[in-house]
Amino acid sequence: MLCETSVKVLRTVSELEEIRSEWESWPGNRDSDIHSFLSFLRSNPATVRPHVLAVYRQGRPDAIMVGRIDHGEIRCRLGYLEMGFRAQIMCFVYGALRGNPSEDNCELLVDEILRSLSLGEADVAYLNFLRQGSDLCRLAMKKPGLLTRDHLCITQMHFGVTLPDTVEELYRSLPAGLRGFNKTKHNKLRREFAGRIEIKCFREVGGLDAMVRDVEQVAKTSYQRGLGVGFIDSPKMREGLRLKAEKGWLRAYILYLAGRPCAFWVGDMNQGTFGGDYVGYDPEFGKYSPGMFLLTNVIEGFCNGSREGVKALDFGPGNAQYKELLSNQRWQETSVYIFAPSLKGIILNLVRTIVVGMDQTIKKALARTDLLRKIKKAWRALVTPKVAAQS
Repeated sequence: MLCETSVKVLRTVSELEEIRSEWESWPGNRDSDIHSFLSFLRSNPATVRPHVLAVYRQGRPDAIMVGRIDHGEIRCRLGYLEMGFRAQIMCFVYGALRGNPSEDNCELLVDEILRSLSLGEADVAYLNFLRQGSDLCRLAMKKPGLLTRDHLCITQMHFGVTLPDTVEELYRSLPAGLRGFNKTKHNKLRREFAGRIEIKCFREVGGLDAMVRDVEQVAKTSYQRGLGVGFIDSPKMREGLRLKAEKGWLRAYILYLAGRPCAFWVGDMNQGTFGGDYVGYDPEFGKYSPGMFLLTNVIEGFCNGSREGVKALDFGPGNAQYKELLSNQRWQETSVYIFAPSLKGIILNLVRTIVVGMDQTIKKALARTDLLRKIKKAWRALVTPKVAAQS
């Protein structure tokens, strides 16, 4: 018989199915949706098994932390140089906490993570970008011991938009001068492609092949591809898109100029919020700023009667100029590592602390002299032509 309050680790799919009704009733990010999570388990060869923590009160689930055990790497960056250190990782997805986020529940969940690590179930636990100031974030940083806690948590800004009823209200809520941003470029685009500008929205399973083909045509020319990030056509990508289309979540917007795809914005609908996952444009059309043209037109459409119940936009974490310009909401998020109290766990923590510490020190020094922005710009210019030339 279950005691009044208990924590259980769910390690099999059949155990997850036992709490499906409660899981589905709790709102949250798409990454921690049970359908998305099970799909990822099936498609990710590095995943060993689920590792979902469930808090029970009076015999019923009250909160969960959605996670899994992966054979993976602790990845660190020193500038654009990325390093990887092999490890068994207890990985908690973005928006992992569902249900009752009370301080008591958060403490129980962090205690269970520490217990699992002490039992050798993983070398490290990774909590994917928690909202700064939340009980879960505070406890995950505070409760581990000196040798196992994260001494250099990575923090970044998360951007979003709360949509008003009209376009005029939207622009009044955004940074001053946005209306004039790229106005000359966009007017030139409208003149030179008059009658040949089209924005398509893909959402059905039947349109996936055409959508992926056209997005990939643009993505392979972008600087993101040169860095090995962003949209990449793969079986894993297609499976995720298919699931979203089957559930009615998928929204993929593509800008065509004279019939040629030149910019895209791929995301999904989640409880009245459109979340953008991938954005990109073909640098050949860069003089028109097609990416911003697409984003502003889609957002204006949400405010002009075709909003489909969209009340907010989620641009996700990470800095980008378009996010700065188009957001009226922003908050800090922090990813947290907790290392196992083992020799390997402590060494991993030490090595990561040294590498991340050097990276942060260099970035701060460069930022004071404006060199960081110039280096990023030069690096993007370096990788983009190479990718475009191969396409």
